Amino acid sequence: MIKFFRTIRYNLMETGKTTKYFKYAIGEIILVVIGILIALGINNWNENRKSKLVEKDVLNNIYENLGVDSIQFDYYKNQYKQIDKLHLDLYRYGIKNETIDSISEPVLIRRTLYFKQLITSDFKENLYTINNQKIKKELVSYIGSINDMETIYRIQLVPLINGRLKPYLAEQELYNAENWFELKKRTIQSDTFEEITGKNIVDKDKLLALAKTKKFQQLLFEVNAKWNEFYTRLETVIAENNDLRALIESELKTY
Repeated sequence: MIKFFRTIRYNLMETGKTTKYFKYAIGEIILVVIGILIALGINNWNENRKSKLVEKDVLNNIYENLGVDSIQFDYYKNQYKQIDKLHLDLYRYGIKNETIDSISEPVLIRRTLYFKQLITSDFKENLYTINNQKIKKELVSYIGSINDMETIYRIQLVPLINGRLKPYLAEQELYNAENWFELKKRTIQSDTFEEITGKNIVDKDKLLALAKTKKFQQLLFEVNAKWNEFYTRLETVIAENNDLRALIESELKTY
């Protein structure tokens, strides 16, 4: 093809048809420019297609991760409600002198969560591959809310339970060491504490007696306040998780 155009140029120049030659040259330049633009357009289309495929994979992965997060949140809610009920029972019995037929599993007083990190560095890096600005904005907000919740739990609540509450319970001799060592399985993983039902690790009667003291009630107040602060953050995270999943699900339908 190049040889063909070159032959035409030589013939025009040799016959002295300068005007026609220049017209032809301009036309050839235009064709070359059009060819370049078409090639660029095809390349851009191909790159956009690849980018969309990457973005689709990222959104699918985020959507799946949000689903896993949601399951984790259900676990947190379940644990919080059990712990909060125990705190309220101990308050009603200790301060208001109400009769308590039974209390939640006493060991819940020292309970902490099986808490996993929800947001990883890879998760954050995926932000740069998302073009939908609304999704990106919601995702940034979600990451911020997760960090707030984790800060309350890891930096404030856990040190309070491990550093103050648990040692205090030990000082007051509330732990049933015999019941603990008699357990066939001493790793507590069940959400419902089935492994220790009927074998209280924390002495129920001593816990109720301790609930009558001002020092314990002051400590209970601090722990419960932090649990409620954590739960408030958790509710925000759950709402954002639901909204974000709905938004991503709608976006994925456009691919």
